[in-house]
Amino acid sequence: MIQTFLGYRRENGAVGVRNCVAVISVMDNCNPATRAIAQAVNGCIPITTLFVRGQFGADLDFTFESLAGLGRNPNIAAVLLVGLEPSSTEEVARRIRSTGKPVEAVHLQPDGTINCIADGTRRAARLALGASKARREPCPVSELIIGVECGGSDTTSGLSCNPTIGRMADHLIEAGATVIISETSEFIGADHLFAARAIDDSVRKAFVEAVRNMENGAISRGVDMREAQPSPDNKRGGLTTVEEKALGAMAKAGSTPLVGVLGYGEAPKRKGLHFMDAPAAAVENLTAMAASGCQLIFFGTGVGNPIGNTIAPTVKVCGNLNTVRTMADNIDFDVSAILEAGMKISALGDQLFEYAMDVASGTQLTSEVLNVREIAISRFERSL
Repeated sequence: MIQTFLGYRRENGAVGVRNCVAVISVMDNCNPATRAIAQAVNGCIPITTLFVRGQFGADLDFTFESLAGLGRNPNIAAVLLVGLEPSSTEEVARRIRSTGKPVEAVHLQPDGTINCIADGTRRAARLALGASKARREPCPVSELIIGVECGGSDTTSGLSCNPTIGRMADHLIEAGATVIISETSEFIGADHLFAARAIDDSVRKAFVEAVRNMENGAISRGVDMREAQPSPDNKRGGLTTVEEKALGAMAKAGSTPLVGVLGYGEAPKRKGLHFMDAPAAAVENLTAMAASGCQLIFFGTGVGNPIGNTIAPTVKVCGNLNTVRTMADNIDFDVSAILEAGMKISALGDQLFEYAMDVASGTQLTSEVLNVREIAISRFERSL
């Protein structure tokens, strides 16, 4: 097995697999200026948010921390914050500076949009020129934090793409890397099996409580998750029960012990397999993983889901031959030979691990070259 990839070593020792300047909106009314600056400067990516203005308390702190987590991601070489005024901008900036990477800011008040965009473009250009001096170097696989996700699941998902991702996850953890699986609602029906993999009672309790709190919260709002799952597109793909869906989704986690339970966007503090308590909706969940520090995400899909994350390159893995053909522009790794030609999951899982090293070393993905990427930070309270 490959033991190294070519990555960008950052000031704090973390390793990126991409080398971008992030232009980050501190709140929703800064999004147009953020997009204009990022579009004007090669090597910049826009990170926007729909809220902040009017948020309060823990929910506001959560959003600031999520924005900062995206800025801290090792794939980001430098950050330009676009804020309305300095005080709220500083709330995000101070949480990123600990990484040692360059952090600059521009504001819409008091000089307005045109001046803000002009100043931001100059600053972003300087940051991009500085970032371009970075060079890839051999880095151990143990430096990787990988997210595993699924969406548009069908009968092929649990039989092909998800266990292939799970095989790759086992190889990564064996090499000392970290893997994060999420989508709390996807575990209903098989949560007891996943809980049994916890390394101790505290981890087991934290996982079980996360699933129960999610389900009880849905019930309090009049939603029965066991009736709502599988979703309509899952049913069209042939999934019939919540247990069937959960077992297929869980296959992405491979077979290693569960060593930790994380909150939304929380960075892991140890190596190995972690569970993150986050919504199942793809864009929100991918955002949570990127905010936690995932440099790459592997996304198994059956009937197809094209979206990727803006910061963490998102590998689309599919085992449905029809989807591979109709959505060829969006699929990165084809495992349809498992069901169509009797190829072994272990063989394709080994190939997926090697492909992961290629992507980590710079090979681009369909969602990157087509820019089919999005960010959405979850909101848990109503704004004022």
